[in-house]
Amino acid sequence: MNDLLQKAVAEAYASAPVEVQMLHTLELNHKSFTQPARVARWPLEPEPRRFMLRLEDDAAYDPGALAEFIGLPFDISLPEKSENTPGEVNLRICGVGDYFDEDLEAAALGGGSITAIYRGYVLGREEEGPAEAWPGIHIGSPYLDAATGDLTATGTVLDWINLPFGRLYTPGRYPALVRG
Repeated sequence: MNDLLQKAVAEAYASAPVEVQMLHTLELNHKSFTQPARVARWPLEPEPRRFMLRLEDDAAYDPGALAEFIGLPFDISLPEKSENTPGEVNLRICGVGDYFDEDLEAAALGGGSITAIYRGYVLGREEEGPAEAWPGIHIGSPYLDAATGDLTATGTVLDWINLPFGRLYTPGRYPALVRG
C-alpha cells in the first residue's frame, strides 16, 4: 500500500467513533465437517461467549441465516496485495480443539482442503450481516496442538492476484467509518 493511501486509511480508522467496535470472525469448512466451525475473536472469559450473527445472502452454508459463533481468541494475518506475495494467510485459533476436535480430526484423516471465510461485523449490528467478507481462503498444513487445543495453519487466497488493488471504503461496506 502506498504511503498516501496508508495515511488516508489510518485517518479514516482514527476518526471512527470510539464506541464502534469490529467483531472479527472465521468460518472453517471441510467436506467431513458435520457443520462449519465458526469462531468470533473474543477473549476467553470464564466461559467463551456465543454470538448469533447473520450470514451474507450468498454464503456457502446457511445463507442469510443467523448462525452461532463461539468467542475464542484468534489471530489472522490477511495477505498484502503485491506482485511479490502469493496471498498467504496465517492463522492461530486458541482452544478451538475443545469445541471442534472431532471435526478437525476427521478433516485431518479425510484429506482434502479446509476452506475459510473471514467476516467482519460491527458489534451491536450483527443481525444486519457482515460489513466485509473474504471467502475463498484455502487452509494448508493445519496443526492442532493436542495439549492446548490451539490450531495453527497457513493458507492462501488463490485468486488474490486477480482481485482489484486495495479496498473500496464506502459507508455500506465499512459502517464503522461513519459518524453516528
